[in-house]
Amino acid sequence: MQIRNWINSKRVETRNFVFFFCLVLLSMTTFSVAQAQQPGAPSTSTPFGTTGLNTPANDITMSGAVQQLITAHKADTPVGLQLVVDGPQGSFTASLGPNLSREVLQSLSEGAPVQISGQMQTINGQQYLLARKLTIEGKQVVVRNENGFLVHASQRARASVNDSALYRSAK
Repeated sequence: MQIRNWINSKRVETRNFVFFFCLVLLSMTTFSVAQAQQPGAPSTSTPFGTTGLNTPANDITMSGAVQQLITAHKADTPVGLQLVVDGPQGSFTASLGPNLSREVLQSLSEGAPVQISGQMQTINGQQYLLARKLTIEGKQVVVRNENGFLVHASQRARASVNDSALYRSAK
């Protein structure tokens, strides 16, 4: 009889644990949905603030001549190469990220004409054009994909290969 009572008490304990676990899970889900639906509620953000880089339709295109290349990373600035460009719209700083190929880096020099499309973002009080595409010497380089993530040089090479050529070579 004692064994049966012990087994039944363990079943009750297990049921109680599962009930409370589901209750906590439900309350966390309800809270996060309620937070997401509140207008003006602070959203989750990156260390540099929220970005809208997943909306390529909002991109702007700016052009000009490279005035300065900044390769040294400073605290509270985007990682990677930054260009100070002087153009018809005025001077701006473009963030190109850390993943540019050696060829692209060599083609960038002071005075080189560039065209950069991306989105302007304020990061720690400084305006940056977070580049999605860079055009230099007539060559277009994809810096960020349509979701706003930085593209590595190896991904660019694979993206430029014709898929049908891959299938023909596999046969």
